[in-house]
Amino acid sequence: MVQDKIKFVEAIPPANYSGAAGTGNYISLKNYRKCAIVINTGAWAGGTAAVTVNKATEVSGLGATAASFSYMYTNDGAATGSLLTKTAVTSNTFNLDTANSMYVIEIDAASLGDYDCIQLAVASPGANNDYYSATYVLSEPRFKDDYDTVEPLTD
Repeated sequence: MVQDKIKFVEAIPPANYSGAAGTGNYISLKNYRKCAIVINTGAWAGGTAAVTVNKATEVSGLGATAASFSYMYTNDGAATGSLLTKTAVTSNTFNLDTANSMYVIEIDAASLGDYDCIQLAVASPGANNDYYSATYVLSEPRFKDDYDTVEPLTD
């Protein structure tokens, strides 16, 4: 079953982040090899909100530092339903700046070095009514036996 191999975790709830930063909870990648961070924007009044990812040694944020990533995928500015395009980022960051867009950051747990926890951080878009949400999608469980022995859900 898909839910045995992929775990969805809310990173940042949908809201208007006018004048406020959106900071996700730290999540652990100890049991997963990959995490896709999916950000969806809604109405966008014109701000730019810088997106970064932090890494830490514990979900409390202990030893937090910036995580490296060199690209993300987006349909930023494209027609609704457009395919995502791989887009280079500068200095491990990019801006949310377009309504009704999707942005996806892929994090490989192996790229985190001695760290195993991550957190999405989105800076304030300024005094604009800008809406977004984000979800962590954990995949590739490290312990295959754990998901092979899970009993399927029944109706």
